[in-house]
Amino acid sequence: MLLGVKPGIFFARLLVFFALAYFAWTPIAPHYTALLARAAQVAMWFAEGFGPRATRAATSVFTRDGGIFYTHRLFPGVHPPGIPGDWVQANMVLLLALMLATPAPTWRARTVRLLVAAAAALGLQVLGLVIAIQATWATSLGVFSARYYGPVRRLVYEFADSFFQSFDTQLFPVMIWGGIHFDQLFGGIRRMVSPAPFASRRESRAERRRQRRARADA
Repeated sequence: MLLGVKPGIFFARLLVFFALAYFAWTPIAPHYTALLARAAQVAMWFAEGFGPRATRAATSVFTRDGGIFYTHRLFPGVHPPGIPGDWVQANMVLLLALMLATPAPTWRARTVRLLVAAAAALGLQVLGLVIAIQATWATSLGVFSARYYGPVRRLVYEFADSFFQSFDTQLFPVMIWGGIHFDQLFGGIRRMVSPAPFASRRESRAERRRQRRARADA
């Protein structure tokens, strides 16, 4: 592991930071849920900004009792099950632990990496919410769903919703962490598999050509 620490030490640090992040995130969670709902509302305006008039800006997103709920303008009596806020943001604890446990050259670099990771996680979470809401409208409104959402769109939304539910909590944090620290994780391996041998071959061929020209001139 090319992190500047031994794997065992890194794992111990990860466990410590995971526990600290878990307890520190508890008072932040309700405010973050409200932020997710507002961001999802803005994203829904863009997602519903095209297509049939009946589906444009038709969704309202709000929070209640720690969950994220949504309604459709044409179906005020339809109340789909809410999305638990703690389920959507559960990956933040693991992401924070991974980012804090990874060595960085300076605190400024650590802070910048942490902000980039948090922004990427927020974007993926909002995208997952938009897909979940769209999947509900595309499959749960009977004739309306069949009229305004074709079979291809319904299939895409159902697949994307299942994908995000399956991988959001565990896979996305590791992907974000690995992407930000890619060179720190694999840079040494990349340097070991350097193109130096190929460069040496090119130099050898060039030298042989110079020698042949020198013999021909002689």
